[in-house]
Amino acid sequence: MRYLRDFIFYLYSSSLLAGASTSNCKCTPNSPCWPSESDWSSLNTTISGTLIRGVPPASVCYSDQPNYDEEACSIVRSQWFNSTWHAEDPISIDYPIWANNSCNPIYPNGTSVTGEVDAGAKGCSIGNYPIYVVNATNAKHVSEAFKWAAKKNIRVVIKSTGHSFPGRSTGYGSLSIWTHNFRGISYIPSFQPTSCPINGTQAAARIAAGHTGVEVQSEMADHDAIIVTGANPDVGLIGWLTGGGHGTLSSTYGMGADNLLEATIVTPNGKVLLANPCHNPDIFFAIRGGGGGTFGVVLEAVVKAFPTPGTTYHVLQIGSLSPETTTEFWDLMGFVHSRMPGLKAGGMQGYYYMVGPPVNPTLAFIWLFYLFDKPLGTVERLIAPIEQRLKQQAGLFVYLSDITQSDTYWDSWGTDFQNEAVADTGMAFGSRLLSPESLSDPNITAKVFEEIGPNTTPEAPNAPFINPTLIGHMIGPANPASYSPSTLSRLPAWDDTLVHLIVASPWPPNTPRSGIDSVYADVTRKANALRELSPDTGAYFNEADSYEPEWQESFWGSNYERLLNIKRKYDPHNLLWCQRCVGSEALVEIGDGRLCWAKGEEKGRRTEDGRGGKRNAA
Repeated sequence: MRYLRDFIFYLYSSSLLAGASTSNCKCTPNSPCWPSESDWSSLNTTISGTLIRGVPPASVCYSDQPNYDEEACSIVRSQWFNSTWHAEDPISIDYPIWANNSCNPIYPNGTSVTGEVDAGAKGCSIGNYPIYVVNATNAKHVSEAFKWAAKKNIRVVIKSTGHSFPGRSTGYGSLSIWTHNFRGISYIPSFQPTSCPINGTQAAARIAAGHTGVEVQSEMADHDAIIVTGANPDVGLIGWLTGGGHGTLSSTYGMGADNLLEATIVTPNGKVLLANPCHNPDIFFAIRGGGGGTFGVVLEAVVKAFPTPGTTYHVLQIGSLSPETTTEFWDLMGFVHSRMPGLKAGGMQGYYYMVGPPVNPTLAFIWLFYLFDKPLGTVERLIAPIEQRLKQQAGLFVYLSDITQSDTYWDSWGTDFQNEAVADTGMAFGSRLLSPESLSDPNITAKVFEEIGPNTTPEAPNAPFINPTLIGHMIGPANPASYSPSTLSRLPAWDDTLVHLIVASPWPPNTPRSGIDSVYADVTRKANALRELSPDTGAYFNEADSYEPEWQESFWGSNYERLLNIKRKYDPHNLLWCQRCVGSEALVEIGDGRLCWAKGEEKGRRTEDGRGGKRNAA
């Protein structure tokens, strides 16, 4: 297994590069090949004036910037932790560490909103934010941008909301295609894929690329319907879905990728394709779990819709009565997880958390679980063994169980949704899909969770700086996908997943890069303990360790080679590139941010195209 130190060596090892000369790298603002102002102006004319120069929104906070405006800065500071606000800015992202924290908002004294005292002295720069943005609203904007960027050898990234945990919606020296303003949601009572017969028809929703889960659920509620979305309401639907897509509905109704019926996509060669099981089935396969930012820009998607179910919402909170109650707490967690197959079989699904200081003074557990179209009394029956144990250990734990009933899913989820906190000091994630078998022995589970989870000693946390939180998701699909399973590329191990578990580890303000790297290395080590617990599953592409070892196998398993061939067919020169995305081995991101061809890759691309001599960056 490679750890972070090995990955850093990989990035900086000159032996892996085809050479760092300009001809072997994507063009950047410091390269002689970077387009001139007239080139950019020409692109702007071609795409009907939709080109935007990238300007960090917090630049208004810095007195040496031409747009300095303290009143405007006060608005930026007030919205910095709001993911909706970041989604509405052309370049801003939810996790600015991936832009090198190059321009975070500051107070007049120079301290950033996240507590970095010397942020003002460091100043504001573009960092890894895109240099230009295409504010795309139609297929031509996307197609022409791709063709122009190919000729100019420019890296392209795709942003809808900018919610990507691993920072895949930004990139140094890039041209960004911003899909936020593709708008339109329609309910289709009876849908059949274009020229593609299926048995009967399916209720569906046609959704443009710029929409979030909450926007679609709100519209579907007017039709007494639902679609599967993520739990965070402001996550963009397309990026979430193309990476697999789990949520509070996915055990009952399938994952986001499972429910994709048809899509329209612009591929990196500028072609606009209709994709379904009968038209361009290879690209349809690729976008049903192969990852966003990789195969093209999805303009719209048609997904399954379902009648809204009666919804039961259950909150269970368990707290240790004493900070000394540690072994008993993890034993209890092992027991709870051994009961989860029965909970899932009974219809429970949702998210849960295991926390300690500073979130809670003692070790604590909370789940937020949903059940759909289940009779009264189902929750009480399912949790009876857990409740019995809690009563037996009343001297160690206190607990609260709360059940609410709603006539529709929207009445439960849509009226009480909350965005996740974003753009704070920073946090590393590591994750693993855990099978029922891997959690069947409560003693082993307890031991592993105690090794990787929070402790009760704030001055000596189980992490380099601050205790980690364990975030569980009991959301794996209960049944294999029924719609065109041969064109489904998400990790097959999802079908044998009981829990998707994340280790989330933060770092405090003013942490140097070496300290941040130590957090990532620690998370990779903790995720490895989960790999050993469940070796035959994998990890979730959208929420995995940013330095996931053996990522091809972890994210896609047996589907990877097929995905790689599709990537090479539609994007042979890696116009689209993101870290640990399909085909990303072809280039290496070196220390100054440039993308350069890995050893042997460029020659291979010339051979495929039948070209000799210097690579034509197409």
